[in-house]
Amino acid sequence: MKNLFTLIMVMLVSIGYSQSDDDNDSSVSQSKFYLGVGLGLASTGGDVSSDNNFSTGLNLNFLNIGYRFNETWGLTANLGSAGHAIDDSDAALGIGVFSFGPMISFSVGDNTSWDFKPQYAPSMKGKYVGDDIGVIKNVTFNGSAFIIGNSLVFGDGSKGFDFSLDVDYLTGKFDDISGPGGTIDDDSKYNSFRLGLGIRYNF
Repeated sequence: MKNLFTLIMVMLVSIGYSQSDDDNDSSVSQSKFYLGVGLGLASTGGDVSSDNNFSTGLNLNFLNIGYRFNETWGLTANLGSAGHAIDDSDAALGIGVFSFGPMISFSVGDNTSWDFKPQYAPSMKGKYVGDDIGVIKNVTFNGSAFIIGNSLVFGDGSKGFDFSLDVDYLTGKFDDISGPGGTIDDDSKYNSFRLGLGIRYNF
């Protein structure tokens, strides 16, 4: 996965340089910084999957930050959480993720752009909630992930509100489980396809 991430970045650097001459042609004053939130659905895969009684759940993007160096290049950071109910139980697994990475933007039409956002998530945590979980409510799953993020953004990028259709794919692994009894090794994989809507304010 790391090699694929590197390959994608090399390809995008090449594309970005080829478009750099177009960055100074825009007549619209582009915002450099935005804050946003989002809401959507998160599928399950890996060890946290429908085969293991976890269902598709709600995904909340609590904080979506972007900073642009120019019309093509920028940085993004995101804090989000997905909840997956457990079948035939009053319990769910919540998974929180903090991620960051580059943001590469491409114009795809009048007042419409595509933000490609490959990200590394150094912190991915899982926690059980609900009435049927017993003692495991005190344990936390700890791991990391990679995210291939995409946003189709509707707006001209100037100061004010823009809206987005967000399509992300997360793949990660929990390395250990911590709780009152200490920490033990884990090797649980978690994959999630996420589709949602976002709103952002450009400053």
